[in-house]
Amino acid sequence: MKIELIKLKFNDTHSYKYKPFKYCCDEIQNNKCIEFTNEDLSLLKHIDDGNFIPQFCTSHTEIIRLYEDEWAQTDNYPIRFCPHCGDKIEISVVDEMDISDQYNELTKQREELREKCWKTDSKKEESALRERVEKLDKQIYSFYLLDEWKGETDE
Repeated sequence: MKIELIKLKFNDTHSYKYKPFKYCCDEIQNNKCIEFTNEDLSLLKHIDDGNFIPQFCTSHTEIIRLYEDEWAQTDNYPIRFCPHCGDKIEISVVDEMDISDQYNELTKQREELREKCWKTDSKKEESALRERVEKLDKQIYSFYLLDEWKGETDE
């Protein structure tokens, strides 16, 4: 199974999107204990510029209780082969894109709308502006998500 990643650079950070790929078998695709992620990786050998390159991982979540506090701790353990069919999992970064201009433009639009929202006296206009801000928030947030590459930079 080959997964090709696109590294997106913006806002002094970067994230990854993956190109469409085919799972090696239905079992790995349907296994709820296996995730494709770059969060909570327990082995540190997959680091790229301080951030983790996404990996297929077996995932284990445990509820930690300490006195009156309680939280979920997830550990993701990268795997190199499919545990079901034995196929090798190959992950590579095949392209890098600087999307700073798109990110900065959306952020600028968002700030301008928020400022208008604060200055308006009309509840109707404020509501419409807040909806537009929310839409921009979702677009900005999507830059950070590990998901499928749509072939566009202004998602």
